[in-house]
This record gives sequence, structure tokens and C-alpha cells, in this order.
Amino acid sequence: MNPADSHATAIEAHRPSLENLAYRMLGSWADAQDIAQESLLKWHALAESARSSIREPLAWLHTVASRLSLDRLKSAQRRRESYVGPWLPEPLITTDHTPADSASIDDSITIALLHAMEQLTPTERAAFILHDVFDYPFQSVASILEKEPATCRQLAARARKALRSQRPKSPVDPDSHQRLLAAFLQAASEGDARSLESLLATDAILYSDGGAKAKAVRKPLRSRELIVRLHLGLARKAQKSGQQKTARFTQLNNQPAALVYTDGHLDTVFSIEIQDAKIQTLFMQRNPDKLRLLQARLPN
Repeated sequence: MNPADSHATAIEAHRPSLENLAYRMLGSWADAQDIAQESLLKWHALAESARSSIREPLAWLHTVASRLSLDRLKSAQRRRESYVGPWLPEPLITTDHTPADSASIDDSITIALLHAMEQLTPTERAAFILHDVFDYPFQSVASILEKEPATCRQLAARARKALRSQRPKSPVDPDSHQRLLAAFLQAASEGDARSLESLLATDAILYSDGGAKAKAVRKPLRSRELIVRLHLGLARKAQKSGQQKTARFTQLNNQPAALVYTDGHLDTVFSIEIQDAKIQTLFMQRNPDKLRLLQARLPN
């Protein structure tokens, strides 16, 4: 391998890191891949003399990816203001990471935290991700965001405070997490109101993303009673129509999740957040565009 090819291979090795950064910024894997590709193209467009003067190529690429993500996030937030119903992040498969990758996949990638990040300003989100997730010092964050270090420190602190309620108080082991999710789906399919109530926190919340292309609850359901009533109605409808529903468990966004198929067709992805051994938040992804992108990446 000649030196030019070796260098190109080394730069390409940074693609996963760029995708991980952009996905946390945007909540969309398709957009994250675009950002990574554009960042790498900008690197290759540099003159050889300019590239050779860059001491830390990954830091340079992260700067480009962060700025591209900020621009796209600002336009995405404007579009999401007219989105029909709740907007949820695109589910991401995290079952095939190597042990080295796993160290960087923390709770910053969960559906709950990505959803909560939608309430932040783009610069708050960027400062939090760059400092708290990617361990950049505030001096470097300031350079990337073109702001003062003290301002970036304040941005990250505001983000941290806003997100504190979404960070798990105590970790839930994956087996317990999946058992609770499976028990909920079993009770829902059987129309078992008592079991559903026992599994949900009294102030449980349900978010359902249909993207105006699939039936979904247009507003968050903010009580256990409303969530139970919804699933009892869905169970009656399925039984009446003779639909065959099956669930397949996998790991999405570094947590157990369920892929629910109706007559062999993937129509819903269920994710949950747990507090005090109860389901606190339930996320139902039903947007067919996001499910199609997910299904294309699922192993056979």
C-alpha cells in the first residue's frame, strides 16, 4: 500500500466517530451518514499542504461535522415545528459494536435522552455532546462553536440541568429491562388491564411517532389510565380483525427494544425507560419512513 492509500484508509477509519457525533446531534442515522460523508469529502478537497499542516485530523473532522450538524439541526427544528404529532429519533441498531466501541456508547444514545435533547437549543446540544460525551475541553468546544469558553460552559451546564431528569437514577440490567418490556407487550396483546397497570408508573408517559403516515397518538399520553385504555383498544381491534402480531427483541440505542410485526410486516418499534422497576416512559415508533430505514439494516 502506498502512503497516499494508507493515509486515505486512516482518515476513513474516522467515519464511525463522525456518524456517532452527528447522530447524537440530529437523531437521524441517515442524516448522520450524510454529515460524515460531507466532512470526509471536505477533508479530501483540501490541498495536500493544508492537510499535512493539520496535527489532529479527527479534531478537524469533528469541527466540520459539528458545524454541518448545527446548520442541519437548525433547519430540522423549524421543520419539526410543523411535524404531525410527537417527533421521535430514528432507532439505531447497537447490537454489532465491538468492545472498544461499547465504551463510547453510553446513555447519550438512548431514545429518551435523544428525545429530551430536542428541547435544547442547537448550541446547548452541541456543547453538551462535545464536552460531556466526546470529552472535549471547553477551550476546544469554544473553537468549534466559535464562542467564548465561558459561554460554552454555561451552554453545557444549562443542557445538563435540562436533561438531568432523563438520566436514569440507577442502571437497569438488560435482562430485567427486556423482561419488563416483554411483560408489557404480553399484557397489551391479551388486553390484561390489571397487569398493564401494575407495570406502569402512575405518571407514565407515552409518545407515538406516526409522521402523518401511520396511525399514532397525536399528543403525548400523560397518565397510566390513558395508556392502558389505548392498549386495551388496540388489543380489541387486533382480536376483531384477526391480525397476527409477533414481537422480536433486539438492542436499539444501547437498550433492549421490541420490533412488533403485524401479519409479518414491521409496524412498530417499542422502547421504554424504567424508573423504580416501573415503566416511566413508553416510545412507539410507527413512522414508516424511519421503520424502512431501520429494517434495511436489520440482520436477517
